[in-house]
Amino acid sequence: MIKSTNLKGKVAIVTGATSQLGRVFSRALAANGALVYITDLDKKKCDLLREELNSETNSEHESHVMDVTSEPDVMNICELILKKNGKLDILVNSAGIALFSDYSERTKEEFMQVCEVNTYGTFNCIQKFSKLMISTNTPGSIINIASIYGCVSGDPRIYTDTKRNTSEVYAATKASIIQMTKYFAAHLGGQKIRVNSISPGGVYNKQGEDFMKNYSNKVPLARMANSDEIAGSIIFLSDNNFSSYITGHNLLVDGGFTSW
Repeated sequence: MIKSTNLKGKVAIVTGATSQLGRVFSRALAANGALVYITDLDKKKCDLLREELNSETNSEHESHVMDVTSEPDVMNICELILKKNGKLDILVNSAGIALFSDYSERTKEEFMQVCEVNTYGTFNCIQKFSKLMISTNTPGSIINIASIYGCVSGDPRIYTDTKRNTSEVYAATKASIIQMTKYFAAHLGGQKIRVNSISPGGVYNKQGEDFMKNYSNKVPLARMANSDEIAGSIIFLSDNNFSSYITGHNLLVDGGFTSW
């Protein structure tokens, strides 16, 4: 994992922190010296992750239930961070949901739920937490988690032994996150806030053998990613020493998947 000496004393918040990648992002930020606010919907999972990070880093991290689609929830965490820490340096918008059923069976309710969490939830957090950064004159870094499927279409030929087919609405919301990243980079740059997105490729997570083989055959590096390989990008984009002149960028961490 990439190591930074510039995150000590920084305050970070990770949404969707108890997910596969959210956990790794939280752990990477904590290991590099940041105080991490762990937020997600399940209090028990949030608290357990906080205890793990506290033990690993000998620090006092925070864990809170926060629904990214709820304005009161996000505002409450903003006020808490302001009261306890006086600033926010890093926002990682990792919360998101997906659907795996066929598009021909999609209901309006399912479609709109994914849009609400992935697109509106990301917007809601950028809107509220950027105001906190601006009010405290903090040069912040906002990192949105998009996907390769916000850049290219999912290939149905690789999903042979799994029901986890990528969906049209998931792809649409991830593309919207990439575009929002550019929008807010342009509108927040004058406030010294950098906004970037990361588009991970496939990450190992007990997928079927046929799927992993088919997916890896489409990757120039011939394999799926390990979670830690995505986390390094979080540290890079969080650290002003590494990425002070990078904003509005979508960083593809995909082993070259989108190169052909």
